[in-house]
Amino acid sequence: MRVVPARNGWSWLVTGFALFRKNPPMWLFLVFTYWLGLALLGQVRYLGPAASTVLLPAFSVSFMVICAVLERGGMLRPELLISGFRNGPSTLIVLGVLYFLSTLAVLGVASLADAGALLRWFFLGRKPPDDVVKDDSLLRAMLVTVVAAVPVAMAFWFAPVLAAWNRAGAAQSLFYSFFAVWRNRRAFAVYCAALFAASVLFLIAVRVLAALSSGQEPLVQSFALVLSLLALPTLFASFYASYRDIFPDNAVPSETPSDRERP
Repeated sequence: MRVVPARNGWSWLVTGFALFRKNPPMWLFLVFTYWLGLALLGQVRYLGPAASTVLLPAFSVSFMVICAVLERGGMLRPELLISGFRNGPSTLIVLGVLYFLSTLAVLGVASLADAGALLRWFFLGRKPPDDVVKDDSLLRAMLVTVVAAVPVAMAFWFAPVLAAWNRAGAAQSLFYSFFAVWRNRRAFAVYCAALFAASVLFLIAVRVLAALSSGQEPLVQSFALVLSLLALPTLFASFYASYRDIFPDNAVPSETPSDRERP
């Protein structure tokens, strides 16, 4: 790993957008299919949200492969969405289980602020009662969740791709990921600041549309969904850009699944 300048945090998003521009229609198709699959899986009570969380590391590798194929000038195909399951699947499942347990732990800590309302909302789909929302308990729980989730995010940021492409074990990949993010904390601070600014602009755009449309909820929800789908490819590709920047010597395997399938 290497330590990069703080300004590189912004360049990851710029690179992510450049990768999105290489093939916007297929990007949107893949992201929508991924989102729809997780949404359908999440409808399975109890097991659905847990399974979705466990599968996240493998899918994150799939999007890394998608970016690598684009960077090499290859063509995107639907089967790339499951390509992450072909490289070290057992380690990725272990990471997924650890991620699920870490999420439970983070939400468990947040439960001290809202008596478990946020945890039940995340895993059971039960919306918090009005009294929890009105007394700011839910807001406090969300703030606790953000703070408690930071070390978890640091450990899992690069762990899946390190496990899949560099054959690192679960513990080793979590260790290297955590310290790679820590050593590049200035670049990640700029990256997070840019994402926060984009989130604020997103909320402003949704609120403006809600005001102009006299609060027509279906229209506002559709607008928010379209904006989210347009933003997610750049976000996913920025993960790849950060990996390429911090781990330049082992950024991409010698042969991606897509390369092997070419005649």
